[in-house]
Amino acid sequence: MSSLFLHQKLDWSIARFEDRVHRYPDDPQARVDLARAVLSRGLYHGGGEKECNRALALARKALQDDPANPEALVVAGLALAGMERPQAATRYLDQALRIDGERADLRLAMGILARHRGERGQAVRQLETACRCAPDAWETHLELGRALMSMAREKGYSQRLVERAQYHLVQALKREPSPEQSARLLKDLGTTCMHTGRFREAEKFFIRLREHERFAGSARYHLGLVAYELGKYNNAILHFRQYLRDRPDDPQVLGWMAMAFFQMEDYPRARQACHQALMADPDDLRARHILGCTMLEEGEPNEAIRLFRETLKEHPQHLESYVEMARTRRNGGDIRWLIQALGAEVSNFDRLPLGGELNLRSLTRDRIQVVLDELNEVGPSTVSAILECVAHTQDEGLRFQLWEAACRQSQGAVADEVCTMLRQPADFYGPELGGKALMAQSAAPETVLFQGLVLDDAALRKATVDRHGPAHDVQQHRQNLDYERDQARAYQALLLLAIGVRRSASGRALLQQWAEAADPELATAAWAGLAMYGDPEASKMIQERGRVLGKADVVDRLLSQVLPPVAPQKPRRVSDGEGACCTTCGQGSHQVAHMITGGHAVICDQCVLKVSQNRATMVAPDDGRCNLCGASPFESSGLYRFNGVDVCSDCLQLSLGLLEREEVDRFLAAW
Repeated sequence: MSSLFLHQKLDWSIARFEDRVHRYPDDPQARVDLARAVLSRGLYHGGGEKECNRALALARKALQDDPANPEALVVAGLALAGMERPQAATRYLDQALRIDGERADLRLAMGILARHRGERGQAVRQLETACRCAPDAWETHLELGRALMSMAREKGYSQRLVERAQYHLVQALKREPSPEQSARLLKDLGTTCMHTGRFREAEKFFIRLREHERFAGSARYHLGLVAYELGKYNNAILHFRQYLRDRPDDPQVLGWMAMAFFQMEDYPRARQACHQALMADPDDLRARHILGCTMLEEGEPNEAIRLFRETLKEHPQHLESYVEMARTRRNGGDIRWLIQALGAEVSNFDRLPLGGELNLRSLTRDRIQVVLDELNEVGPSTVSAILECVAHTQDEGLRFQLWEAACRQSQGAVADEVCTMLRQPADFYGPELGGKALMAQSAAPETVLFQGLVLDDAALRKATVDRHGPAHDVQQHRQNLDYERDQARAYQALLLLAIGVRRSASGRALLQQWAEAADPELATAAWAGLAMYGDPEASKMIQERGRVLGKADVVDRLLSQVLPPVAPQKPRRVSDGEGACCTTCGQGSHQVAHMITGGHAVICDQCVLKVSQNRATMVAPDDGRCNLCGASPFESSGLYRFNGVDVCSDCLQLSLGLLEREEVDRFLAAW
C-alpha cells in the first residue's frame, strides 16, 4: 500500500540517506529525503520529539540552500507540529501553502497543527483534503479518523461522527500501517465499535490488543466494559480484576466492578468495591451512586438519602443522585417532600444566572422534570400543587412545562375513568363517554378504544329496559329503543374519531373496515377518521357527503383543521427491485452500490462521491433546493449542483454513511 512517508526498512533507508548526504553535502534534496525519513520515525515509529527535532534541523539546513523548497517547508512545519510548537510550525506551513497548496503532506501537517490548537473543525477539513489528495495513504485516514473521534467526543459521541471516524480508521488498518501505530489503531477501532453498539467486534479488537505489552492493561479494562455491556458480569469482573493487578487503586475500574456486582445482586461485594473506590477517590460519582443504590436494595433508605444529599451538596450537577433521592421519597410515601422540592426549585429558578460553566437554570429544569415525573406516578391528587407553582415563575418555558405536566396528569386520570367504562360499553355508552374518550385518547390504550366500539342489538335492548324501565306501550318501547340506538351511534362515531386522531396503522385498518361495512352514518364517521390520516379518498367522500347535506363549507373548514400537514419526503435508499436509474448519470441500480431517492430525483453512490470530492466547484445558486429533501441553502450547511440536480450536505452524508457502513460491515465481518 502507498503512504506519504517511508515505513518499510526505515532504519536501512535512513542509513542510506545519511550516506548520501555525507557523499553529497551540497545536495539539498538529499537532506530533505533524510529529513522526511527521520520525521517518519519521529511521528509514526516511536522516535518522538528527539527524531522530530533532528528532522527539523535537517529541513532547516536544506532551506538555507533552497528557501522555497515546499517539501522542506512541510517537513519543518510537520516536525514542529509533532513537537507541539504550533506558532513556529505555522510560519513554515503558510509559506508552503503559498507555493503549493495541494500537497497531501501539507494538508496533513495543517490538520495536525489545527488539532494541537484545539480547532477540531479546521483539523477535520484539512485532513479531509489530505485524504482526497492521497486517498491510498494510511497516514491521512489515520489522522482524519482520530480527528473525527475527537470531535465526536466533544459533541457527546455523535453517532454520525463516530461512524465516519470508524470508516477512516478501518481504511487506515486495511492499508497496513506501521506496527507501532497498529496497536493504538486497534484500540481506537475497538472504542468506536463500543460507541456504535458493535460489542462483539470490539471484543475481537481488544482480545488482539491484549497481546501488546504497552496496551495490555487498556485492553483488559475495555474487555471488562464490553463484557458488562453484553451482560456477562462474571467475565467483566474477571477482566477488571486482571486490570487491577497492576493498578489496584483505580477508582474508575473499582466503580465498574461495583456495578457488575450490583447487577448480579451481590450487594455485599458491590458495597465493598464502592468503599475501595471511594478510599482511592472520595469524589468518585459512579461509586457513590452505586453505593446509594446498594443501600436501597439492602433496606437502608435513610442512609441512601443521606449519601445522595451529600453527593448533591458537593456535586449539584449529578442528576442521577437527585433521581434516586426523588424516587426513594416517592416509594416511601413522602409526597410532601416532592411537592416542597418542586416549589423550592420553581421559586428559585428566576433568580438563577443565565449560562455559565455550570448552567444552573438548565440543571434546575432537569430537576423539576425529575420531580414532575415522580408526581405523575403518584397520580392526579398532586395536580393542584403543580398548578400552584405556575404562579411562582415568570419564565414562559417553565410555566409551560408545569402546565403540560398538570394536563398530562389530569388526562391520565380521565383516561383511567374512561377505560374502566369502555371495558363495559353496554353499561356506560353515550355521547358523554364518547366525548371523554376523544379528549383522553392519547392516554388510553388503543385496544380499549377498539373494545369500546363493540355494541350489539341485544346489549341495546337490555340497556333500553335498564335506562327507561319496562314500557307497557309497544310504541313507547320502540321510541326508547330508537333513542338508545341514536345514543350508541353518536358514542361509536366519537370513538371512531378518537381512533382517527391517534393516526396509528392498526387504527387506520379498523377505520377502513368500518368505512366499508357500517351503515352510511357510521361510515361517514369512519371516513372522517381516515381523513385525519391524510387519506385523499376519505376527504373526497366527506366533501361529497357535505355537499349532499348542504354543509360543504363547514366540511371544508373542518378538514383544513384536522388534515395532517404534508411532510416533506425523507430521502431513503432505493431497493434493488425498484428498477430506478440515477438522475445525474443514468446508471441503473445493478451498476452501482446503492442509490438514494426523495422528491423526484435519484442519485447513485458514485455521483455522491464525485460531488463530495468536488464540493468547492459545485456550489448551487442561492435559489436552489435539494431535489431529494427540499432543503434550501439556508436550511443546510451546503447545497451543490451536479448535472442539473441539487443535493444538500445532509443527503450527501446520508449516502456517504450508507457507503461507509457497508464497507465497515464487510471489513468487521471478515476481520
